[in-house]
Amino acid sequence: MMDASGTSATVFFDKVPLLDEKIIHYYLDEKCIPGGTLRNWDSYGHKIAALSERQQHILCDPQTSGGLLVAVAPDGVADFLSVTHGQGLELSPIGIVTDEQEKRIYVA
Repeated sequence: MMDASGTSATVFFDKVPLLDEKIIHYYLDEKCIPGGTLRNWDSYGHKIAALSERQQHILCDPQTSGGLLVAVAPDGVADFLSVTHGQGLELSPIGIVTDEQEKRIYVA
């Protein structure tokens, strides 16, 4: 297991899978945002570089808190994806881990 101290990460927002973008954007346009979204941001938002309000509402949604995020060394990505594909999972990278920067998380 990798020790995350001394690292930051960049998440590529357009690579984050969303369940149904039309429905998500409809509810966001209607200002229908779970209270947990705002509590999540209040909890760790200080560690994240500036986001648009829409990105914040999508990425901090508490309904995704049970999701699985895996960090894989760059030279192991192909093998990891091969194994997961063999198990019927269609996964793809959504970001990179970098040396520590001012903030822990950046969204591009």
